Amino acid sequence: MTAYTDRNSTRPRWASWQFSDWDNNGSAVSFWGGTQRLIALVAIILLAPLFALLFIAVKATSKGPFIYKQTRPGLNGQPFTAFKIRTMLSGADKDSKRARRVDTNDPMITPIGRILRDLKLDELPQLMNVVKGEMALVGPRPIAPTLQSELESKIAGFSRRLSVQPGLTSLAQVCLFDNEADDKVIEDWSTRFEAELDYIYRRSAVYDLVIIGLTVMFLAKKLVRRIPKKLFLLLPIVILLALSACSERLATRSFTRADAAYEKDVRAYGDRQEPAIVDIEPVSIPVENSVAQDPIYRVGSGDLLAINVFGEEGLNDLRVSVDGEGYIQVPFLERVAVAGRSVAEIQGTLKEGFARQFRNPWVVVDVAQHRSRPVYLVGQFNKPGVVYLQGPTNLLQAVSMASGMSDNAHLSGARLWRGGEIAAVDMNALLVDGRAAHNIYLESGDTIVVPSNSDNKAYVMGAVVRAGAVPFSNEPMTLLKALTQVGGPIKATALLSQVRVIRTNSAVEGQLILVNAKDILKGRAPDLQLQPDDIVYVPDNWIESWNQVIRAVTPTLQLAGGALQPFVQVKFLKGE
Repeated sequence: MTAYTDRNSTRPRWASWQFSDWDNNGSAVSFWGGTQRLIALVAIILLAPLFALLFIAVKATSKGPFIYKQTRPGLNGQPFTAFKIRTMLSGADKDSKRARRVDTNDPMITPIGRILRDLKLDELPQLMNVVKGEMALVGPRPIAPTLQSELESKIAGFSRRLSVQPGLTSLAQVCLFDNEADDKVIEDWSTRFEAELDYIYRRSAVYDLVIIGLTVMFLAKKLVRRIPKKLFLLLPIVILLALSACSERLATRSFTRADAAYEKDVRAYGDRQEPAIVDIEPVSIPVENSVAQDPIYRVGSGDLLAINVFGEEGLNDLRVSVDGEGYIQVPFLERVAVAGRSVAEIQGTLKEGFARQFRNPWVVVDVAQHRSRPVYLVGQFNKPGVVYLQGPTNLLQAVSMASGMSDNAHLSGARLWRGGEIAAVDMNALLVDGRAAHNIYLESGDTIVVPSNSDNKAYVMGAVVRAGAVPFSNEPMTLLKALTQVGGPIKATALLSQVRVIRTNSAVEGQLILVNAKDILKGRAPDLQLQPDDIVYVPDNWIESWNQVIRAVTPTLQLAGGALQPFVQVKFLKGE
């Protein structure tokens, strides 16, 4: 691990003696580790009378063993058996929910166990784990494997707490007293993890001794409740202020580079005292390739052909349609395949066929009606409907065929649908900015959709009461207003510090925005003004990548009538 220091720190060198500095000196690490084991052994000997009294108290008040054993993940996730004084009735551990959180009023807690848990004395047998080298005096508290796995899936970088030995006491133990309610377990552990990150990246022998001293004072305060609390809090507050150990947000200071993973963890964790928009990533993709069109029209199913065989009665004014299989039916020749062929080629085929009946027939073929290559113009066109391609036709020509767009046209929302997907074309850039690269040739079946300004809407997904579309009005639409219109976030699960917004500027350009909505709610940052077609996602889990967001919103977005834009599809779903 690379050494680092706190950029803004004014602490003397002794107070910023980092554990990473010890990595280059194996004897120093060994010395401190050996010292901790010796301290633990001496403590066990000195506390022997207390253990004897507790043994009698536990055995006399409930049936079961004195020592409770449970497997816990240790250094680098290696399992070990942690020792505790049993504080609950036998069989309580069969309920897996208790591995996640034990309520202080749980009826399975024994009377003596309630006192032991309050004073943290049930953890004393873990001094033996320290003697065995499985734990340290100070470090992240070992927790049940199931809870560790759950928190790793919901808190970014949570596995980093296993990069050091678990501890008998920790910064979180003395700074954060009790767990929150059951629906606040993730939020509670997120805050505790901040304290653990702070310890992991600033640990030292001095820091360990300070936390041990704070733990002793914490227990003393519990034991001697009648002494004014201020006397017990005064010294810890002074020490904590000097070390900035128990600040409201414990891992938000700027550090020089410790390692890339730590920076990733801190940035992904969110919930920082920063502006609401903590990250804006512009995204764009190349414009759709415009394939050169064949200037010669090829007949297809639905086209109406005019055939004239001059001088032959009944054949001088034929009108025949190309059927679904690409054939026409004419006298004497019956079915003739014409699909995919030019007028000149069809004319030659018919002349050759009629030559068996007539001498030197003069045959003329023309397309009376073009119906095989439709393009659909939907929305705010002056003349919406279906137009048929009669040859190479680009976007501008198609708009012209519809007599242009109405005054209510929402150009930034205009889309070209092709093959079931939105093509990477910016109609606004073409029609307003005159960017010729977007004037691509149309293909049969293309659909041009131009929405109305009055139909503007954003989409709110994820951990909200009613996911769906939010219509715009004459008033500006903001993030908080949009959340209100969908019933608000689900308080038990919504991570408002990690709100994601996919902003579509056009079909080829947009922004990926990370918003700390907590700061907005607390008035620390201005509300985010939304734009039409914004997709807002309120997660109920920690987000590692935008691909997770895309996968989460796609099904609900489709149900709400929205669609992912090409820049999102190409960038994340297809992989640019």
